[in-house]
Amino acid sequence: IALIFGVAMFTALTVFLRQSGNLPEPDAAALERITYMRYGVWGLSALAVAWAFLWKARAESAMSEQGAASSMGLAWAPGEGAAILGVVTHFLGGPIATMAFGILAFIVVLLIARIPTPSR
Repeated sequence: IALIFGVAMFTALTVFLRQSGNLPEPDAAALERITYMRYGVWGLSALAVAWAFLWKARAESAMSEQGAASSMGLAWAPGEGAAILGVVTHFLGGPIATMAFGILAFIVVLLIARIPTPSR
């Protein structure tokens, strides 16, 4: 819940500030950096999804519940990173689609790497 709440609050704050016009528009040099940040969001999102599949397999093969829980935390981290990078890109003046893509990658990671139910 803490991972989702942090990303949701930062997203809401960024959208509010962008929509209200309280943030300045970026100059030409910043727009060039934002383009590279957009590529970073796409790359990190792809890495996060692949990473989630890898760590999901490790969590399912873990011998204890504590091992599975720590594996899930490691599986979710790159997804949260992609979401935060997308929000930061929009905060700095990038398109809202980049933010949405990072958040979508985070949601996909959370759906892939669900906490496994213990076998009885």
